[in-house]
Amino acid sequence: MLHAGISDKLYRDLTNNYVFCKSLGRHYVHQADVIDSVKTYMRNASVMAPLFLHAPLGTNKESILAEVAKNCSAWLPSSVCVFRFVKVSQACSLGDVLRSICEQIAVIYNLPKGWQQKESIKEVIMRLPSEQTLVILVSGIDEVGSHDDAQGVDWIPDALPPNVKVVMTVERDSSCMAELQNRFTDSSCFYAIPSITPEIAERMFSDLLKANCRTLADNQRDFIYSAVRKCSVPLHVELLANLACDWTSDVSADEIAHSLGTTVDEQIERIFEKLQNIFKGKIFSQVMGYLLCARHGISYSELLDTLSCDDGFLDDLSETFHLKPVRRCPPIVWIQLFHKLRPYLYSYKPNGTVLINFEQTSIITKANAKFMADSHGQQFHKSLFDFYDGRWANEKKKPHSSAAEGIDIQHDRHVISQPVKYSCAVYNCRKLTEQTLHAAHLPLAERKENFLFNLDWLSAKVEGTDVYQVIHDVLMALTEEADDADLQLLLEVLRLSSAALEDDPSQLYVQFSIRLKIIMSESADQYPCMKKLYDKCTDDSLDYFEPSSYECLQRPRTTDNDVDVTNTIITKLFRLKGSNTYMVSLLYERGEIKVWDIHTQTVTRTLRGLNCPLDTRFIDDLKGVVLCNRELKIYNLDTGEMEVKIKGIMNQRMPYYELHDQNHVVALSRNRMYIYIIQISTGDTLSTFKAGEDRFLNSLAVSSNGHFLVCGDETQKPTPLLVWDLNNRKLIYDLRINNHEFQTKMLTVSSDGHFVVCACKEVISDDAINNVVIYDLTTGTVFKKWKPGFNTTAIAISSEDDWVTTALDNGNILLWDLTTGTCKFILKGHKSSIDKLIASTDGSRLLSFDSTGFDRSLRLWDLNTGACLASLTFDDPFSNCQLSPDGSTVVLALPGWENILTLHLRKATPSVSAHAYGDEERAGNVYTVDE
Repeated sequence: MLHAGISDKLYRDLTNNYVFCKSLGRHYVHQADVIDSVKTYMRNASVMAPLFLHAPLGTNKESILAEVAKNCSAWLPSSVCVFRFVKVSQACSLGDVLRSICEQIAVIYNLPKGWQQKESIKEVIMRLPSEQTLVILVSGIDEVGSHDDAQGVDWIPDALPPNVKVVMTVERDSSCMAELQNRFTDSSCFYAIPSITPEIAERMFSDLLKANCRTLADNQRDFIYSAVRKCSVPLHVELLANLACDWTSDVSADEIAHSLGTTVDEQIERIFEKLQNIFKGKIFSQVMGYLLCARHGISYSELLDTLSCDDGFLDDLSETFHLKPVRRCPPIVWIQLFHKLRPYLYSYKPNGTVLINFEQTSIITKANAKFMADSHGQQFHKSLFDFYDGRWANEKKKPHSSAAEGIDIQHDRHVISQPVKYSCAVYNCRKLTEQTLHAAHLPLAERKENFLFNLDWLSAKVEGTDVYQVIHDVLMALTEEADDADLQLLLEVLRLSSAALEDDPSQLYVQFSIRLKIIMSESADQYPCMKKLYDKCTDDSLDYFEPSSYECLQRPRTTDNDVDVTNTIITKLFRLKGSNTYMVSLLYERGEIKVWDIHTQTVTRTLRGLNCPLDTRFIDDLKGVVLCNRELKIYNLDTGEMEVKIKGIMNQRMPYYELHDQNHVVALSRNRMYIYIIQISTGDTLSTFKAGEDRFLNSLAVSSNGHFLVCGDETQKPTPLLVWDLNNRKLIYDLRINNHEFQTKMLTVSSDGHFVVCACKEVISDDAINNVVIYDLTTGTVFKKWKPGFNTTAIAISSEDDWVTTALDNGNILLWDLTTGTCKFILKGHKSSIDKLIASTDGSRLLSFDSTGFDRSLRLWDLNTGACLASLTFDDPFSNCQLSPDGSTVVLALPGWENILTLHLRKATPSVSAHAYGDEERAGNVYTVDE
């Protein structure tokens, strides 16, 4: 699903960051010098370097960046601000943040989807248009885990374009800060956030107390202000305010003095001591352990289930609160504990589940040292592994040793089950995200077998979370066995396929099979685990696209392919109506036409010496009307001869023409005011249609049976559609809709001439959403009008099968029933809008793709069931694409490729013609055309 043109993942990331940014207002302490310095940096066009705000832990750098984001539009009115906080990103990783930023930039600037997937953020921002200022704010670039797929600071540009400003926050004493200082030697790139004065800290404390509707007695305030003056770090002030909110008027001076620390670390320690005194034994420590060791935080229900399987916690719970022995954690206990911990926690929804985690890095650091030391951390991870593994779910009883009775008693802990998949379309994202992290206690060989090289697990994790979380798991395993060849190869294949798997996770099998084909045939014995994975990916039961060449995707263990992706050799592909074996390609720059056997990928005829061939319409399988520069010429592709040169010159911008029948061509005149019907055998004009005085036509469509011609008129307002009866040589309809404008680039006529389908847009505003209108040409009236709610980008029609397909700008394709006017299927899969729909001649299959390269994937659909039969995303945009008439084979032209690439379904057997193309003795002939 797309939200206004963006993916679900980006939508969730934007929402999480926006909510977190808004919440930081309660932490903000106004520091005019800092804000003024950032404002000056942003407004100074001559500064072309990033700005790094640095300070020690606890100085609320995040809230300062949130304030910058709030004021950005006022400082630079025409700017676009992109902000991220690493800790609330989808995967809590810097790599995920950078990909998310690039995706948002692509959406803002309407850039091809491939930009953010193949290029680094440095390359992306260097290529942005200069008309608008882009501001990028990133908080916490030092908060990177050891297994993050983005490490170091090399991704940060050395110099920025004049229209790009980048502001980042970093901890002053971190290794990241040291790397930045080595990289950026100019001291003006760094701004040290100054400490707040004791007076400001006291005001901050008073404001926090007021916000919580609390007051203090004079002696209590004296104690607090004394502690504030000793340490005026904002985090310390917040901790003191949270502590003071729990005081009553009769709290003793000794108790107050004991609860106050003179540093941030000391204050955190005092808070932990206080909570441990309230929740004795293992109650507090176990809750803290589970909160800390979860990768992205933990949900309320997960914590209750995990605590219910922790017998040490339950025993101490019964003893502390004088309860009867319980084997299920009472929710009231967590509610009480959560009330005490709430000031230090934040919640967010990385994958649709609300998780809680500690907000401050200082608290996490101190808590890890206290509660995760020695073997405690391993035990927490093992307990969470058992929970996500479903060890005690589904009414399985966990034994518990009863000291009173001296026996083991089994109890159902009422733990929710943890399947990999809840239903056919809903994955258990929490299990898929967390379980591999908590499996560290298992031997690496077992983890490789159960997770990393388990195809079912990999497929589920890529679909349920994303490919970058799988990459994270592999990086984590490589820290133990850095020289493991299987892990290295798996990592490389995942990285090469990451863009495609983000686009469509179901492509795991086809991406692996294509990229590993050659290396598995040459050196499979070096990669035993990958060989087993490859064999499962290529099992005969699986159906996906099989390419004619495995060089169509970049292979691992090789450098980038030596192909110039900017060099388009084959410019267009055309299918022949009477053949599922042969197709024709045009090579504009070389002035060539080639006839291909698509099943052997060999050329059976070549015509050279043509003057810039742009387009063709086939009279039959051997003859075509070819547009060469601005002239129409009839070529015999079998003999290589130019038979007729049609008189006249076509319009340069709109050289439109179609076949009326095998003897006549319908063409738009040079001045676009006339339509000519031309005799093919002589090249002479037989009839002329005139639209009217000073009326300029902007489109031309002819029904396959040659009975009707439809043109758009761009002069009249509202723009009409003009319909001619070609057999009787007369205009029969001037179709108009009040206050609507036809978008004739999306104009098509059914093959029998019964219907004409066109997108139309209400002229009330420029951003109005277009609709789809169907006219019945037997009556000249509107037959159907569809309002799908999104802009239509492509249309295809089959009157024989009574359907119309429309592509929308949210990536969906709608299959409409012409008889009832209802939507039969919604075909979902494309992640951005597409502009090409090609149906098989029998109307049972549909090929969809984007000719502009924004979406580099193509999909083949079964229109009888609405199912996607296969899809493939390429590393680079393809030049052109065509579907065989029977829908069994997809033929592509790739940039820099001399040959065509064909794709067919593994389980399907393409229908190969037993007949040769033309005269069999001419097979392979190369002709130089005599013009």
